[in-house]
Parts: sequence; structure tokens; C-alpha cells
Amino acid sequence: SIIANAEGKISVKRGEQHIAMPPITPLGEGESRLANVYLEGHIPALSQDSLFPVLESAYPETALPRECLASTLLPNAMKKLRSGKKLRLLAWGDSVTNYKRWQTMFAERLRARYPEADIELITEAWPGRNTDSYLAEPPGSAHNYQEKVLDLKPDLIVSEFVNDAGFSAEKTGERYAKLLLDFQGIGAEWIILTPHYVHHSWMGLDSQRQIDDDPRAYIKALRLFAANRKVALADASLRYGRLWRQGIPYLTLMENNINHPNQCAHTIFADSLMALFD
Repeated sequence: SIIANAEGKISVKRGEQHIAMPPITPLGEGESRLANVYLEGHIPALSQDSLFPVLESAYPETALPRECLASTLLPNAMKKLRSGKKLRLLAWGDSVTNYKRWQTMFAERLRARYPEADIELITEAWPGRNTDSYLAEPPGSAHNYQEKVLDLKPDLIVSEFVNDAGFSAEKTGERYAKLLLDFQGIGAEWIILTPHYVHHSWMGLDSQRQIDDDPRAYIKALRLFAANRKVALADASLRYGRLWRQGIPYLTLMENNINHPNQCAHTIFADSLMALFD
């Protein structure tokens, strides 16, 4: 890290090596961080892609309407949270959801926000699979869509599928329209949780800087679908896309340096979800 002390003197503080997740160099008393320098394996020389100036201290929360978005888009869930009636919350997704991190954080924060809330948290996750996989499973299988999602009759479904990110915009619109009809058929409300950034080479990016706009067609289609269909969208992708502005190369938050978010990165999902309830 490039740091300045209380007197304004600038120096370099060396960090710790790690095979996948090098920690941000801690600051001493009176020090402020100006930038982080990311050395990704063996490189012949430093470049702009190695330098991560600290341009903002945190994600800039968007000013929300006076009435929280959940009251408009998730009215039944909000009534149950405020009244103390049981809310059955289903976290549905792939390996990211299988960690049982973001949904646990989300449920804990909801309970803190609404002390009377009675939340039953259920997780249905299938690592390495996507919504295609669920819909293709026959009755009686461990991950049959009808039995493991719809038949649970959740009040609120939060879906996370980074493994759907390869879908075209057209397929995304068609698939998520079907899911919406299915969820409406069982009286469930829905939050779509957009996924994290994965290795930049998989996303058509050549850097971990200047990446505010997620290039994946799936993400663009999800945002359009949610806006047109009035479905709640917790846009974690937006937050991941700004990590570089906080001096953080997002791959340092991946346990495998590719696509599995660590504990800290899961808080970004929880932050995205709670923004709907502010």
C-alpha cells in the first residue's frame, strides 16, 4: 500500500503474500491509504493494471425513495416482517448459495432491522449447476425444481445463479419470465440477486480496473427484466464493479482467485439485499 502518515509523509508499506487472497495491508495510527499495488504472480514490470488508487471509501449508496423499495415490491414479506408472522425465506442458487453465507447474513440483518420478525431460512443450492439443471431434473431427484423449490411454498425467494451468467439476453428474459409465473402461482415474492464478478478473462475484461459496467448480457437482461416486471433486484454486480474504486482488486476476494467469493465478499450480497429494505 502507498500510505500517508499524519504529517503527510508518503511511504510504501509491504503487504503479505497469499496464493489467492492477499489481505489489504493494515494501517497504523494516523495513516491513510492512497493506493494499493497488486502484484499478480510474476510480472516483468508494473503497469496501470497493477495500481489501485483509493477513489472512494465505500460503495456510494443510492438515495432511495421515502418508502423503502421492499414495501412496494415485496408487500407481503414486509407485512410479515413487521407483524411477527412467520416468513419462510428460500435462498435458491448454486455453489455461492451452497456456502450458506450471504443468506445467513441477510436473515440476521433482517431480524436486527425488524425485531418482531419470525424468519424461517431454507437453502436449496446445487454447486456447479444453473436453472437449466433444476428444470431438467425428474421428479424424485435431489434437486427437482417442483419439489425442492415450488413445493416448499416459500413466502420470499432470493435467487442467485452466477452459473446462469452465460445465458443470452433472450434466454434470460424467457427463463426468468417462466420463473416469475411459477412463483406468482404459489404466491411467493421474489428478489433476484445479481452475481459477483468472476475472473476477468471469463467476462471479456482485460483488467480489474475501470470495470463499473458489467459486460455480461445476462446482467443487462436481468436489470431490464426486473425493471419491466416490477421484480425486486438486489444488484450485487454494481457493487463488485466499484471495488476497484476502493483500491480493491476484486479477485483478491475470491477464495480460488477465480469465482468463489470469500466471507468478506459475501457481505456484498447481504449489503445489496438490505439496500432494498432501507
